[in-house]
Amino acid sequence: MKDIKKYIPGVIFVLLTSLLSMFLNNIFKRYINLEALTIAIIIGIIYNNTIGTQKIFKDGVKFSLKKLLKVGIVLLGFKLNIYAILKLGPIILTMVVVYVPFALILSILLGKIFKVNKKLATLIGVGSSICGASAVVAMAPCIKADDDDSVIAVSIVSVLGAVGVIIYSSIASTTINITPIQYGAWSGLSLHGVAHALAAAFALGDISGEIGTFVKMSRVLMIVPVSIVLGFVFDKESTSSKKVKFPMYVLYFILAGVINSLGIIPESVTNLLTKGSSLFILMAMTAMGLSVNFKSIINKGVKALLIGIMLFTILSTVSLMAILNFL
Repeated sequence: MKDIKKYIPGVIFVLLTSLLSMFLNNIFKRYINLEALTIAIIIGIIYNNTIGTQKIFKDGVKFSLKKLLKVGIVLLGFKLNIYAILKLGPIILTMVVVYVPFALILSILLGKIFKVNKKLATLIGVGSSICGASAVVAMAPCIKADDDDSVIAVSIVSVLGAVGVIIYSSIASTTINITPIQYGAWSGLSLHGVAHALAAAFALGDISGEIGTFVKMSRVLMIVPVSIVLGFVFDKESTSSKKVKFPMYVLYFILAGVINSLGIIPESVTNLLTKGSSLFILMAMTAMGLSVNFKSIINKGVKALLIGIMLFTILSTVSLMAILNFL
């Protein structure tokens, strides 16, 4: 009982800070959709680097970052519909299978060029190619990335995703020669987070929105093979005697997706579970911000942002060309 009590103050503090970030996001999103995730990280960093996270909160903050995060990722699986993803057809599914490793390799190469550490470059690639901040926080434990690297990667993909929504939605409102199916596929294939892809995809109507949703969910599913491959790669490269364990929460994530796809759980329940996923991941991001020393990340941030911008520009352009030619 004592062990549980030591977590309560920190978890409550993290929850209240997360709710504050949601409130602020509702105010700001009429101007720019930064996502509550980004706002939560910013609040956490400011608090920890000005007032300082009090000792009474630290156990609960660590619990939120390490435990609630994994629960949130597992519950994220209830957003998946594997049957709908398979119905997309071989062309789009092939694009997804090619897009993700291409983006990862490109991000790592850019990291070498700009002399950014490999784990940070990998996390930016993961966030850009799979499902934004959620993919970053899911993958960080697999490659034993530092919390600083996770914060930088989450912030970059969240901000660039928000910018992407504005750019894509503007394109949707112009007379560009693109069909709703092509636009939806482009949004789902190339925008960072699930919220970003869906917000942009529905800008051209329900058809583009539904296509964008399915394509995006197929990208989310790629987190499974990518986590296995990256875990193996970074385990081989590690000089530490400690091995990178297979993240069991990824297996539970798949199981949640299968259960959701079978339709054996009422939609009202799955909606509740996915809302729980969003809250737990948001709390983990708040906790991450509360654990960060700003001085340790400021030197990495500028180069990492440049990598993120270049990666987004290349990927959005190449994916648009591919979709216009093959769909």
